[in-house]
Amino acid sequence: MINSKQIICALDFDDFSKAENFIKAIDYDIVYKVGMEFFYRFGIDGIRKISNAKKNIKLFLDLKLHDIPNTVERAIYPLVTNVRPYMLTLHIGGGKKMLRNAVFAATEASKKNNIQKPLLLGVTVLTSLNNKDLQEMGHTISITKSVENYSNIAKKAKLDGIVCSPLEVKLVKNMHGNILKVITPGIRLQKSSNDDQSRFLSPKEAFDMGSDYIVMGRPLINALDPNNIIKKIINN
Repeated sequence: MINSKQIICALDFDDFSKAENFIKAIDYDIVYKVGMEFFYRFGIDGIRKISNAKKNIKLFLDLKLHDIPNTVERAIYPLVTNVRPYMLTLHIGGGKKMLRNAVFAATEASKKNNIQKPLLLGVTVLTSLNNKDLQEMGHTISITKSVENYSNIAKKAKLDGIVCSPLEVKLVKNMHGNILKVITPGIRLQKSSNDDQSRFLSPKEAFDMGSDYIVMGRPLINALDPNNIIKKIINN
């Protein structure tokens, strides 16, 4: 049976009070994703404030860190200390050394503050991209092969999991079993004509393929009754 904690909702709001009210209206224990849009608009203070919207709230800090190893390592310390996220993303494209430095920093910062270490998740190939996009950027291998390579790097760097489209979940699970948690964005209740996700599946399809967590934004935050959608996902 699906647990509500496996559902991640992207707080893609341009109004802070709307985000706050949305969280307070949710009856289930889900994870709330704070991405670049929220972070750059409301900052650390906004995240601290949103942390108080609900007791024991789980925040997924989705900033997709990608820089030289030393810069990412030094950025991890204040993020873990000030935000205390449940999850944190990095681009696997930054390389194994960058990822290992991030794991070290997150572990040290968590010990120093006596808090639980966030789940460190490596982003593989963005779900807005397709094989043609990769070819235009000079990649000579497919998305599937890229995800396969990236997942191996994530495992070697001792990340907790990866982010990939639902279409690559079976591949990753067959390769790594439960060693790597798989988080899948690109989840839609139905296809929209103006959607920016090229590779998507429904919640049930994603979980059936082995996803540990699914990420949903607009289907939840724009819903008239988001609690009913969550209930249907859990009971489906």
